Amino acid sequence: MNKKTVLFLINGFGVEKKESYSIYDATLMPTFDELTKTKLFSTIESKVNNYYDGYRNISLDINELYNYTIIDKDILNKTLVTNPILLKLKQDNDTKKGNLHIFCLVDTSLKIVDHLKETLKILNPNHDKKIYLHCIISSNNIADYKSLTEVLSHLNMELASYATIGFILGLASVDNNAKQVDLNFFFKMFISKVGEKWQSFTQKFDVLYGTKVAPRDTKPFMINTNFELTKDDTFFFYNYDNIDLTNFIDVLKGINYGEEANNYSYYSLFAVTSNLEIPYMYTSTGATYSMVSNLESIGATGLILCDSPKVPIINYFCNGLKNEATPTLTFVDIAPYADSPESLVSIVDQFNNDLIIINYEIDDIENVTDLKNKLASIDKCLKAIYDNINGSKYTLIVSSLYGMTKTLKTEKGNNVQVIFSSNVPFIFIDDFITKKNYLVEPGTINDITKSAYKSIRRDSKFDSIVEKKNGLYKLFFK
Repeated sequence: MNKKTVLFLINGFGVEKKESYSIYDATLMPTFDELTKTKLFSTIESKVNNYYDGYRNISLDINELYNYTIIDKDILNKTLVTNPILLKLKQDNDTKKGNLHIFCLVDTSLKIVDHLKETLKILNPNHDKKIYLHCIISSNNIADYKSLTEVLSHLNMELASYATIGFILGLASVDNNAKQVDLNFFFKMFISKVGEKWQSFTQKFDVLYGTKVAPRDTKPFMINTNFELTKDDTFFFYNYDNIDLTNFIDVLKGINYGEEANNYSYYSLFAVTSNLEIPYMYTSTGATYSMVSNLESIGATGLILCDSPKVPIINYFCNGLKNEATPTLTFVDIAPYADSPESLVSIVDQFNNDLIIINYEIDDIENVTDLKNKLASIDKCLKAIYDNINGSKYTLIVSSLYGMTKTLKTEKGNNVQVIFSSNVPFIFIDDFITKKNYLVEPGTINDITKSAYKSIRRDSKFDSIVEKKNGLYKLFFK
């Protein structure tokens, strides 16, 4: 028989780093503080820094961008050179005699270097084409600047004979949430090449780190200015996520050359969202395992309380990279219940789903006062959920998918950096599983859902990080 399990997520919350502005104390979150002392508690590692990547990892049980494996396989099997869209891009670019601009999403993995190198060997085998690489950084954690410096250094050195790095910019400057004025500013720089220039991105990153600017919020700056925008150029979006580029491409489409319209061509590695039908090289294949398939394997269903705009992407990851509706997973907008402990308890009691995930986020605030108030409010809701267990009516897991890094204003108007580390909390609460006989083994956020599945159905195949103490442990740790 399945047992209801409630997963209470305080996304963005983690162990504060020593250089962080102090936020957490026991009086702010008395329930959370008590549970860390009286219940099974440990910290686990998160390798992600945002809500969506967290769901991708806990649903698909992966630690890197899923689509990396598709390109790795194509390179290993030497089939990249036969990809019809890549060959069409090469033919199109060769015929038009324009320049090729590659907009590449860069994270902290060096795999992007090999992927781009193999791609450029096909596109520019004789090193005679004008190809410009514009690097878009997506990280939200200032601690990633060191890794980003390494990745960009390799791109700069190893791809120098194939392509020239033009712009480096944060994803927030060009995604569909970017302000129109920021998009217009970027394209003005693109056309005129008048704007911020840095010969060394290392020095620029040092400045950004020192001023606590998150990588994804980096304003566009140029490394080289020997690139140009002509009417016959081709744009290749070398991305690893389903990025919405509608506004970005609409601005590109509107660029004219005197009275003459541009003749741009567009291609993408994976599908992007826009008003154009852009050919892309790869279709994201469905994952073998996902939250939905795992729930189905134990005869369980799930309910996710989250902000309604986030449902499509969370559903995409939970369904194994497929946008499908399934009775296995139900979504409820958390907004009407988020600040009401009683309403939250009623939702948990009302629905009979085996796994109920309650999503809170703390990285959508702008100042220290609001952050403290939000944490205090979340703690009151946590107390209500905990008090409602009533003799282990359900298992309660309290955790977070990532630790946030964010610049906030204090009461005096000063900017401070709040840094919750990649060590996030994991509290396991069940009257039948006590600190006396059980412990939490080292783990990652991927183990959150595995532990939940095991809690729902004890005879399932999943390995929980909540384990019974053996005799040797008791001998040394009485």
